[in-house]
Amino acid sequence: MCVLSDVLRSMRPEEDRSMSSQSTVAESLRLKFVADAKDLAECVGIAASVAPAKATRPVLQSVLLRAEDGVVEVTGSDMEVAVRVRFEQVEVGQDGALLLNAARFQQILRELAGERVEITANERGVCTISTSDASFQIMGEEAEAYPEQAPWPAEGVFRLGAKELVGMIRRTHFAAHPEKTRYAMNGILLDLRERRLHLVATDGKRLALCERELPEEVAAPVHVVVPTKGMNLLPRVLEEGDAFVEIAVGPAQVFFRTPKALVTARLVEGHFPPYEEVLPKGHDKVLTLPRESFLCALRRASILGTKDSQSVRFAFDREGLELTARVPEVGASRVRFPLDYPFDPLSVGFNPAFFVDVLKVLATPEVRLELKDPKSPAVIREGSDDGWSFVYLVMPLNLEG
Repeated sequence: MCVLSDVLRSMRPEEDRSMSSQSTVAESLRLKFVADAKDLAECVGIAASVAPAKATRPVLQSVLLRAEDGVVEVTGSDMEVAVRVRFEQVEVGQDGALLLNAARFQQILRELAGERVEITANERGVCTISTSDASFQIMGEEAEAYPEQAPWPAEGVFRLGAKELVGMIRRTHFAAHPEKTRYAMNGILLDLRERRLHLVATDGKRLALCERELPEEVAAPVHVVVPTKGMNLLPRVLEEGDAFVEIAVGPAQVFFRTPKALVTARLVEGHFPPYEEVLPKGHDKVLTLPRESFLCALRRASILGTKDSQSVRFAFDREGLELTARVPEVGASRVRFPLDYPFDPLSVGFNPAFFVDVLKVLATPEVRLELKDPKSPAVIREGSDDGWSFVYLVMPLNLEG
Protein backbone atom coordinates (compact mmCIF):
# COMPACT_ATOMS: atom_id res chain seq x y z
CA MET A 1 0.00 0.00 0.00
CA CYS A 2 1.40 3.31 -1.07
CA VAL A 3 1.33 5.96 1.60
CA LEU A 4 1.94 9.69 1.32
CA SER A 5 5.32 9.46 3.04
CA ASP A 6 6.55 7.07 0.33
CA VAL A 7 5.45 9.44 -2.43
CA LEU A 8 7.19 12.38 -0.80
CA ARG A 9 10.31 10.33 -0.26
CA SER A 10 10.41 9.33 -3.96
CA MET A 11 10.01 12.95 -5.08
CA ARG A 12 12.72 14.41 -2.85
CA PRO A 13 15.73 13.61 -5.13
CA GLU A 14 14.16 15.52 -8.06
CA GLU A 15 13.37 18.47 -5.80
CA ASP A 16 16.91 18.41 -4.44
CA ARG A 17 18.35 18.45 -7.96
CA SER A 18 16.07 21.35 -8.95
CA MET A 19 17.03 23.32 -5.86
CA SER A 20 20.69 22.51 -6.49
CA SER A 21 20.38 23.77 -10.10
CA GLN A 22 18.72 27.01 -8.96
CA SER A 23 21.42 27.45 -6.34
CA THR A 24 24.15 26.99 -8.98
CA VAL A 25 22.56 29.60 -11.27
CA ALA A 26 22.16 32.03 -8.39
CA GLU A 27 25.75 31.49 -7.32
CA SER A 28 27.04 32.07 -10.87
CA LEU A 29 25.18 35.39 -11.07
CA ARG A 30 27.01 36.68 -8.02
CA LEU A 31 30.22 38.59 -8.59
CA LYS A 32 32.20 41.39 -7.03
CA PHE A 33 35.19 43.43 -8.14
CA VAL A 34 36.70 46.91 -7.87
CA ALA A 35 38.35 48.79 -10.75
CA ASP A 36 39.03 52.20 -12.24
CA ALA A 37 35.86 53.28 -14.04
CA LYS A 38 37.68 54.88 -16.98
CA ASP A 39 39.84 51.82 -17.68
CA LEU A 40 36.87 49.48 -17.34
CA ALA A 41 34.78 51.71 -19.61
CA GLU A 42 37.43 51.37 -22.31
CA CYS A 43 37.20 47.57 -22.24
CA VAL A 44 33.41 47.62 -22.12
CA GLY A 45 33.39 50.09 -25.01
CA ILE A 46 35.36 47.70 -27.21
CA ALA A 47 32.98 44.83 -26.48
CA ALA A 48 29.92 47.09 -26.79
CA SER A 49 31.04 48.24 -30.24
CA VAL A 50 30.21 44.77 -31.53
CA ALA A 51 26.77 44.61 -29.89
CA PRO A 52 24.08 45.67 -32.40
CA ALA A 53 21.77 48.56 -31.52
CA LYS A 54 18.86 46.46 -32.81
CA ALA A 55 18.87 42.69 -32.82
CA THR A 56 16.45 39.85 -33.45
CA ARG A 57 17.98 38.26 -30.35
CA PRO A 58 17.83 40.85 -27.54
CA VAL A 59 20.61 39.04 -25.65
CA LEU A 60 23.08 40.30 -28.28
CA GLN A 61 22.52 43.85 -27.04
CA SER A 62 24.31 42.82 -23.85
CA VAL A 63 27.94 42.27 -22.94
CA LEU A 64 29.10 39.26 -20.96
CA LEU A 65 30.93 40.23 -17.79
CA ARG A 66 32.99 37.45 -16.21
CA ALA A 67 35.18 37.70 -13.09
CA GLU A 68 37.47 34.72 -12.59
CA ASP A 69 40.96 33.98 -11.24
CA GLY A 70 41.66 37.62 -10.43
CA VAL A 71 40.80 38.85 -13.94
CA VAL A 72 37.68 40.35 -15.53
CA GLU A 73 36.76 39.53 -19.14
CA VAL A 74 34.19 41.46 -21.18
CA THR A 75 32.70 39.85 -24.29
CA GLY A 76 30.57 41.30 -27.09
CA SER A 77 29.07 39.48 -30.07
CA ASP A 78 26.66 39.97 -32.98
CA MET A 79 26.90 36.29 -34.06
CA GLU A 80 29.26 37.24 -36.90
CA VAL A 81 32.00 39.05 -34.99
CA ALA A 82 32.91 38.51 -31.35
CA VAL A 83 35.55 40.06 -29.11
CA ARG A 84 36.65 39.08 -25.61
CA VAL A 85 38.70 41.72 -23.81
CA ARG A 86 40.87 40.85 -20.81
CA PHE A 87 41.04 43.40 -17.96
CA GLU A 88 43.70 42.78 -15.33
CA GLN A 89 43.82 46.09 -13.38
CA VAL A 90 41.11 44.86 -11.05
CA GLU A 91 40.55 43.51 -7.52
CA VAL A 92 38.20 40.52 -7.73
CA GLY A 93 36.28 39.77 -4.56
CA GLN A 94 34.02 37.03 -5.90
CA ASP A 95 34.05 35.06 -9.15
CA GLY A 96 30.92 35.05 -11.28
CA ALA A 97 29.38 36.01 -14.60
CA LEU A 98 26.30 37.81 -15.90
CA LEU A 99 24.97 39.75 -18.87
CA LEU A 100 24.45 43.51 -18.74
CA ASN A 101 22.88 45.81 -21.31
CA ALA A 102 25.89 47.11 -23.25
CA ALA A 103 24.77 50.69 -23.91
CA ARG A 104 23.44 51.27 -20.40
CA PHE A 105 26.48 49.80 -18.64
CA GLN A 106 28.88 51.76 -20.84
CA GLN A 107 27.03 55.05 -20.26
CA ILE A 108 27.16 54.61 -16.48
CA LEU A 109 30.89 53.90 -16.50
CA ARG A 110 31.58 56.93 -18.68
CA GLU A 111 29.81 59.19 -16.20
CA LEU A 112 31.94 57.75 -13.39
CA ALA A 113 35.27 58.18 -15.21
CA GLY A 114 38.14 59.05 -12.91
CA GLU A 115 36.70 57.21 -9.89
CA ARG A 116 37.14 53.79 -8.35
CA VAL A 117 34.02 51.79 -8.96
CA GLU A 118 32.70 48.69 -7.21
CA ILE A 119 30.67 46.22 -9.27
CA THR A 120 28.57 43.70 -7.36
CA ALA A 121 25.78 41.36 -8.43
CA ASN A 122 23.46 39.36 -6.18
CA GLU A 123 21.78 36.00 -6.70
CA ARG A 124 18.83 37.64 -8.49
CA GLY A 125 21.12 39.23 -11.10
CA VAL A 126 20.76 42.77 -9.76
CA CYS A 127 24.05 44.54 -10.54
CA THR A 128 25.08 47.47 -8.35
CA ILE A 129 27.63 49.94 -9.71
CA SER A 130 28.80 52.28 -6.98
CA THR A 131 31.40 54.88 -6.08
CA SER A 132 31.89 56.95 -2.94
CA ASP A 133 29.06 59.31 -3.92
CA ALA A 134 26.93 57.53 -6.54
CA SER A 135 25.14 54.22 -6.99
CA PHE A 136 23.28 52.58 -9.87
CA GLN A 137 21.38 49.31 -10.11
CA ILE A 138 20.67 47.53 -13.40
CA MET A 139 19.23 44.11 -14.06
CA GLY A 140 21.48 41.40 -15.42
CA GLU A 141 20.79 38.04 -17.04
CA GLU A 142 22.30 34.60 -16.81
CA ALA A 143 25.55 34.20 -18.74
CA GLU A 144 24.38 30.86 -20.17
CA ALA A 145 22.01 32.72 -22.51
CA TYR A 146 24.93 34.32 -24.39
CA PRO A 147 26.44 32.71 -27.53
CA GLU A 148 29.76 31.00 -26.90
CA GLN A 149 32.84 32.35 -28.63
CA ALA A 150 34.63 29.78 -30.78
CA PRO A 151 37.76 28.35 -29.12
CA TRP A 152 41.25 29.18 -30.33
CA PRO A 153 42.32 26.53 -32.90
CA ALA A 154 45.30 24.31 -32.25
CA GLU A 155 46.71 24.44 -35.79
CA GLY A 156 47.28 26.87 -38.64
CA VAL A 157 48.57 29.72 -36.49
CA PHE A 158 50.91 32.42 -37.78
CA ARG A 159 51.87 35.82 -36.46
CA LEU A 160 52.55 39.34 -37.66
CA GLY A 161 53.94 42.44 -35.99
CA ALA A 162 51.12 44.32 -34.27
CA LYS A 163 52.13 47.74 -35.56
CA GLU A 164 52.55 46.39 -39.08
CA LEU A 165 49.12 44.73 -39.14
CA VAL A 166 47.40 47.90 -37.92
CA GLY A 167 49.12 49.87 -40.67
CA MET A 168 47.88 47.40 -43.29
CA ILE A 169 44.30 47.55 -42.01
CA ARG A 170 44.25 51.35 -41.98
CA ARG A 171 45.43 51.43 -45.59
CA THR A 172 42.75 49.05 -46.88
CA HIS A 173 39.55 48.94 -44.80
CA PHE A 174 38.00 52.12 -46.23
CA ALA A 175 37.99 50.68 -49.78
CA ALA A 176 35.65 47.80 -48.86
CA HIS A 177 32.03 48.02 -49.98
CA PRO A 178 29.76 49.12 -47.09
CA GLU A 179 26.78 46.97 -48.15
CA LYS A 180 26.53 43.37 -46.95
CA THR A 181 24.62 42.49 -50.11
CA ARG A 182 27.90 42.78 -52.01
CA TYR A 183 29.17 39.70 -50.15
CA ALA A 184 32.94 39.30 -50.65
CA MET A 185 33.38 43.01 -51.41
CA ASN A 186 31.98 43.73 -47.95
CA GLY A 187 35.20 42.49 -46.37
CA ILE A 188 38.97 42.48 -46.61
CA LEU A 189 40.74 39.68 -48.44
CA LEU A 190 43.46 38.00 -46.39
CA ASP A 191 45.70 36.36 -48.98
CA LEU A 192 48.73 34.53 -47.61
CA ARG A 193 51.31 32.70 -49.69
CA GLU A 194 54.66 31.48 -48.39
CA ARG A 195 55.94 34.50 -46.43
CA ARG A 196 53.87 37.23 -48.12
CA LEU A 197 50.63 38.54 -46.63
CA HIS A 198 48.28 40.60 -48.81
CA LEU A 199 45.31 42.58 -47.49
CA VAL A 200 42.99 43.70 -50.29
CA ALA A 201 39.73 45.67 -50.29
CA THR A 202 37.58 46.93 -53.14
CA ASP A 203 34.11 48.32 -53.77
CA GLY A 204 34.36 47.94 -57.55
CA LYS A 205 35.32 51.59 -58.07
CA ARG A 206 38.65 51.51 -56.26
CA LEU A 207 41.04 48.95 -54.84
CA ALA A 208 43.54 49.05 -51.97
CA LEU A 209 46.31 46.46 -51.70
CA CYS A 210 48.87 46.29 -48.90
CA GLU A 211 51.57 43.62 -48.95
CA ARG A 212 54.07 42.67 -46.27
CA GLU A 213 56.62 39.97 -45.60
CA LEU A 214 55.94 37.75 -42.58
CA PRO A 215 58.61 37.08 -39.95
CA GLU A 216 58.26 33.33 -40.56
CA GLU A 217 56.96 31.00 -43.27
CA VAL A 218 53.48 29.53 -42.85
CA ALA A 219 52.52 25.90 -43.25
CA ALA A 220 49.71 26.39 -45.79
CA PRO A 221 48.41 29.21 -48.02
CA VAL A 222 45.36 31.19 -46.89
CA HIS A 223 42.77 32.93 -49.08
CA VAL A 224 39.76 34.15 -47.06
CA VAL A 225 37.58 37.26 -46.77
CA VAL A 226 37.31 38.78 -43.29
CA PRO A 227 34.45 41.11 -42.26
CA THR A 228 35.63 44.72 -42.15
CA LYS A 229 33.98 45.09 -38.75
CA GLY A 230 36.21 42.38 -37.33
CA MET A 231 39.38 43.83 -38.84
CA ASN A 232 38.60 47.30 -37.51
CA LEU A 233 38.52 45.96 -33.95
CA LEU A 234 42.22 45.11 -33.98
CA PRO A 235 43.63 48.66 -33.69
CA ARG A 236 41.39 49.13 -30.64
CA VAL A 237 42.51 46.02 -28.77
CA LEU A 238 46.22 46.45 -29.38
CA GLU A 239 48.24 48.22 -26.71
CA GLU A 240 51.56 49.97 -26.83
CA GLY A 241 54.23 47.35 -26.34
CA ASP A 242 52.32 44.52 -28.04
CA ALA A 243 54.88 42.92 -30.33
CA PHE A 244 52.81 40.46 -32.33
CA VAL A 245 49.28 39.47 -33.27
CA GLU A 246 48.58 35.75 -33.61
CA ILE A 247 46.29 34.83 -36.51
CA ALA A 248 44.55 31.53 -37.18
CA VAL A 249 42.07 30.54 -39.88
CA GLY A 250 39.50 27.80 -39.43
CA PRO A 251 36.93 26.33 -41.84
CA ALA A 252 34.39 29.08 -41.15
CA GLN A 253 36.12 31.62 -38.90
CA VAL A 254 39.26 33.68 -38.52
CA PHE A 255 40.89 34.37 -35.15
CA PHE A 256 43.10 37.24 -33.99
CA ARG A 257 44.72 37.00 -30.56
CA THR A 258 46.65 39.65 -28.63
CA PRO A 259 47.72 39.70 -24.97
CA LYS A 260 44.58 41.74 -24.26
CA ALA A 261 41.89 40.26 -26.48
CA LEU A 262 40.58 37.51 -28.73
CA VAL A 263 38.69 38.57 -31.86
CA THR A 264 36.78 35.99 -33.88
CA ALA A 265 34.94 36.66 -37.13
CA ARG A 266 32.82 34.51 -39.41
CA LEU A 267 34.35 34.38 -42.88
CA VAL A 268 32.51 36.30 -45.60
CA GLU A 269 30.95 34.08 -48.26
CA GLY A 270 31.56 34.57 -51.96
CA HIS A 271 34.54 34.86 -54.27
CA PHE A 272 36.75 37.91 -54.06
CA PRO A 273 37.53 39.53 -57.45
CA PRO A 274 40.86 38.46 -59.01
CA TYR A 275 42.67 41.59 -57.88
CA GLU A 276 46.01 40.74 -59.48
CA GLU A 277 44.41 40.91 -62.92
CA VAL A 278 43.46 44.59 -62.51
CA LEU A 279 46.82 45.83 -61.25
CA PRO A 280 47.82 48.32 -63.96
CA LYS A 281 50.98 48.32 -66.01
CA GLY A 282 52.45 50.82 -68.42
CA HIS A 283 51.49 54.02 -66.61
CA ASP A 284 53.98 56.44 -68.15
CA LYS A 285 53.01 59.64 -66.34
CA VAL A 286 54.59 59.45 -62.87
CA LEU A 287 54.30 62.39 -60.46
CA THR A 288 55.55 63.03 -56.93
CA LEU A 289 53.14 65.24 -54.99
CA PRO A 290 53.22 66.80 -51.50
CA ARG A 291 50.56 64.79 -49.65
CA GLU A 292 49.13 67.49 -47.35
CA SER A 293 48.88 70.15 -50.08
CA PHE A 294 47.29 67.71 -52.52
CA LEU A 295 44.81 66.62 -49.85
CA CYS A 296 43.86 70.24 -49.15
CA ALA A 297 43.26 70.96 -52.84
CA LEU A 298 41.06 67.87 -53.23
CA ARG A 299 38.95 68.79 -50.22
CA ARG A 300 38.35 72.26 -51.63
CA ALA A 301 37.40 70.86 -55.01
CA SER A 302 34.84 68.48 -53.50
CA ILE A 303 33.00 70.99 -51.29
CA LEU A 304 30.06 71.37 -53.70
CA GLY A 305 29.75 67.65 -54.40
CA THR A 306 26.45 65.88 -53.74
CA LYS A 307 25.44 62.25 -53.45
CA ASP A 308 24.38 62.25 -57.11
CA SER A 309 27.23 64.39 -58.45
CA GLN A 310 30.70 63.61 -57.11
CA SER A 311 32.87 63.91 -60.21
CA VAL A 312 35.73 66.38 -60.52
CA ARG A 313 37.73 67.02 -63.68
CA PHE A 314 41.48 66.61 -63.20
CA ALA A 315 43.16 68.66 -65.96
CA PHE A 316 46.95 68.23 -66.09
CA ASP A 317 49.12 70.50 -68.24
CA ARG A 318 52.47 72.28 -68.16
CA GLU A 319 51.12 74.82 -65.67
CA GLY A 320 50.08 72.18 -63.16
CA LEU A 321 46.74 70.67 -62.16
CA GLU A 322 43.32 72.31 -62.35
CA LEU A 323 40.44 70.71 -60.45
CA THR A 324 36.98 71.76 -61.67
CA ALA A 325 33.48 70.65 -60.77
CA ARG A 326 30.02 71.66 -61.98
CA VAL A 327 27.05 70.51 -59.94
CA PRO A 328 23.57 71.09 -61.44
CA GLU A 329 21.43 73.47 -59.37
CA VAL A 330 24.28 73.86 -56.86
CA GLY A 331 27.19 75.68 -58.46
CA ALA A 332 30.76 75.26 -59.68
CA SER A 333 34.30 75.23 -58.29
CA ARG A 334 37.84 75.61 -59.63
CA VAL A 335 41.04 74.90 -57.69
CA ARG A 336 44.58 75.32 -59.04
CA PHE A 337 47.34 73.08 -57.74
CA PRO A 338 50.92 73.82 -58.85
CA LEU A 339 53.06 70.85 -59.83
CA ASP A 340 55.76 69.80 -62.26
CA TYR A 341 54.01 67.97 -65.13
CA PRO A 342 56.37 67.37 -68.09
CA PHE A 343 53.95 65.21 -70.11
CA ASP A 344 51.22 65.61 -72.72
CA PRO A 345 48.06 67.29 -71.34
CA LEU A 346 45.58 64.93 -69.72
CA SER A 347 41.97 65.51 -68.67
CA VAL A 348 40.25 62.80 -66.65
CA GLY A 349 37.37 62.56 -64.17
CA PHE A 350 37.61 61.10 -60.68
CA ASN A 351 35.67 61.04 -57.43
CA PRO A 352 37.90 63.22 -55.21
CA ALA A 353 36.61 61.53 -52.05
CA PHE A 354 38.43 58.36 -53.08
CA PHE A 355 41.72 60.27 -53.10
CA VAL A 356 40.92 62.01 -49.80
CA ASP A 357 40.29 58.65 -48.11
CA VAL A 358 43.72 57.30 -48.93
CA LEU A 359 45.71 60.51 -48.45
CA LYS A 360 44.38 60.77 -44.88
CA VAL A 361 45.91 57.45 -43.85
CA LEU A 362 49.27 57.57 -45.60
CA ALA A 363 52.23 58.59 -43.45
CA THR A 364 54.73 59.80 -46.03
CA PRO A 365 55.16 63.54 -46.77
CA GLU A 366 55.03 62.82 -50.51
CA VAL A 367 52.93 60.44 -52.62
CA ARG A 368 53.60 58.82 -55.98
CA LEU A 369 50.76 59.30 -58.49
CA GLU A 370 50.76 57.32 -61.74
CA LEU A 371 48.52 58.14 -64.73
CA LYS A 372 48.08 56.87 -68.27
CA ASP A 373 44.98 58.09 -70.14
CA PRO A 374 41.33 59.14 -69.49
CA LYS A 375 40.14 55.52 -69.47
CA SER A 376 42.78 54.06 -67.15
CA PRO A 377 42.78 54.08 -63.34
CA ALA A 378 44.96 56.41 -61.34
CA VAL A 379 47.50 54.67 -59.12
CA ILE A 380 48.95 55.80 -55.81
CA ARG A 381 51.91 53.88 -54.43
CA GLU A 382 53.69 53.83 -51.10
CA GLY A 383 56.49 51.56 -49.97
CA SER A 384 59.64 51.20 -47.94
CA ASP A 385 62.77 49.13 -47.65
CA ASP A 386 61.55 46.96 -44.76
CA GLY A 387 59.54 44.48 -46.82
CA TRP A 388 56.16 46.08 -47.47
CA SER A 389 54.33 47.96 -50.24
CA PHE A 390 50.98 49.65 -50.88
CA VAL A 391 49.05 50.14 -54.14
CA TYR A 392 45.78 52.06 -54.50
CA LEU A 393 43.69 52.21 -57.69
CA VAL A 394 40.93 54.70 -58.48
CA MET A 395 38.75 54.09 -61.53
CA PRO A 396 38.04 57.11 -63.77
CA LEU A 397 34.59 58.63 -64.29
CA ASN A 398 32.90 59.47 -67.58
CA LEU A 399 32.70 63.26 -67.85
CA GLU A 400 30.75 63.29 -71.11
CA GLY A 401 27.52 65.20 -70.84
